[in-house]
Amino acid sequence: MRSFLLVFSLILALFSELAFAQKNDDYGVYYVYYNSMFPVYKTLYKINPFFEYTRVVEYKWKRPETRLVEIRKPKNQEPPVILIHGIDPNEINGEWTNYKKYFVDTWKRCLPEEYGLYIFVYPSLDIPLEESAKKLVQEVQKLALSTEQKRFNFYAHSMGGLLLRYALQDVGFTEYVAKIIFAGTPHIGSPFANFIVMNKRILKLRNDWDYLKMILISTNLANVFIETPNYAYLIYGREHPGIPDFVDFMNFASVITNTSEPIIQNILRTEPFSSVVMIFLNAVSRIIFPEGEFTKNDGMVPLISATAFGKSEIFEGFDHADFILSDIIVKKAIEFFYTVEKSDKLLLKN
Repeated sequence: MRSFLLVFSLILALFSELAFAQKNDDYGVYYVYYNSMFPVYKTLYKINPFFEYTRVVEYKWKRPETRLVEIRKPKNQEPPVILIHGIDPNEINGEWTNYKKYFVDTWKRCLPEEYGLYIFVYPSLDIPLEESAKKLVQEVQKLALSTEQKRFNFYAHSMGGLLLRYALQDVGFTEYVAKIIFAGTPHIGSPFANFIVMNKRILKLRNDWDYLKMILISTNLANVFIETPNYAYLIYGREHPGIPDFVDFMNFASVITNTSEPIIQNILRTEPFSSVVMIFLNAVSRIIFPEGEFTKNDGMVPLISATAFGKSEIFEGFDHADFILSDIIVKKAIEFFYTVEKSDKLLLKN
């Protein structure tokens, strides 16, 4: 009897451990480096610090649940819009960050009420894009069956566009695609990502190291970025799956200008903090890359990367955050999604 109880206890303990491990997959850890009582830098993995610190504290965070979130049901037969967000440094503090809230709010404000609207939420920091892309495929298939909607328009911001490119490799998924807008997507990467993932100690050889160090620390603490595995998808020169020829898509790109009037107007029209940060990063890029193709950017993504292939519309005087904040840009997206091209009109007549 004792031996039976012992075996039963071991089996029960094993199942408990497996259940806990499965549950624990929803959680990750991040590290905060402190200098005395003051936080200095945050990462999702331990680094070789390029700054002074006295201790490292490990914190647990809950990853967002991967799913399609319904914002509103469609009241017409037009393809609903599915939003796909990019990398979100603030999700270590909770699923519904300001980034996602602003994204949804802008579209709710601009998209007529009869059109369906959804957002694909996923762990953007450390879960491979290939894995999240498979989940996107499954979620869209389920939504199509439950709503009897045959096709959807996709508005993918930043790294969300790369995730969508992985999903497009599924032939069955492409049948649900009406039109796509890649908004500020780094199709061939961004040197800013290289800057984030590199060993910063190498930069100590530069004359402007103290300035660069200050930028890295301040933007990290301001939650503009956190060192995390998925920035590897954004490094300049990394290749991603192609976009099938039959997919109807458009790139939205933007370039921050040096003239003051567009900058002021942009700050007044959207969320001031994001605009100021992007303008600041654009100025930094001119120091790191004083000449060449990277000087034209939206604060995060070079123009050459956002327009690497396909049709593009460029928004002068706008920044990377404006793709989710600006009514002007979002209304242009709605126009692209729901305007029938002249060639299509002729085919309908015939």
